[in-house]
Amino acid sequence: MSIASIFKKDNFISIPYIISYKIRPTAAAFFNLIKVGYSVFFEQVLMRIGFMLTAIMAADQGTDAMAAHQVGMNIMALSFSFGDGLQSTAVALIGRSLGAGDPDLAKEYGRTCRLIGAFIAVCLVGIYYFGASGLYHLFFREEHIVAIGVSIMHVIIFVVIFQICQVIYMGCLRGAGDTLYTAIASTISVTIIRTVVSYLFGYTLGFGIIGIWMGVLGDQISRFIFATVRFKQGKWVQIKI
Repeated sequence: MSIASIFKKDNFISIPYIISYKIRPTAAAFFNLIKVGYSVFFEQVLMRIGFMLTAIMAADQGTDAMAAHQVGMNIMALSFSFGDGLQSTAVALIGRSLGAGDPDLAKEYGRTCRLIGAFIAVCLVGIYYFGASGLYHLFFREEHIVAIGVSIMHVIIFVVIFQICQVIYMGCLRGAGDTLYTAIASTISVTIIRTVVSYLFGYTLGFGIIGIWMGVLGDQISRFIFATVRFKQGKWVQIKI
């Protein structure tokens, strides 16, 4: 279906259109892709290293703790989808505003999407807090695993607040071309802060799997601070791609 879609003449990407108008790749376009994309590439690689280290530490806590951890990660991914959707909206609207030479409108779109995200986060906090036990009972019958999961959910309700807002603001910065800053911020937060805090709380202080989730919370708070400070500075609207 994907291949068939690019052969339609009225699509955004159309092979017949490219052929008929003899559109060819240029060196300038290639270097622009490298300029914007190289930082995103390294960001994703280093973030995956951070995720892997967190998973290794979670697995070391035992089978039951790891099972509860995986469900918690899936629940957190659900909340991420709300932020990701609003991020896509913000990127499109900010790109259009900056292209039209209206940076103030671009900032307003970013703030509006963040406010909507904050409202959704508050709603999810209520659902996760009061429905924690019910959600984990969908996956497990063992009460001790459910108890671990409920403790994890008590951390997730704080994670969600920072997660959705930082995802939206990070998307705004990437949409404006501020990819180097987001790469540095994500690398510091995920690869370093998440790993160090997880080890500190999980092993040194002996909190176990809850300590691993404290690392996840520390990561989200760090990214939220990085993204919010950069967004409010307003320098991202002046970047030329």
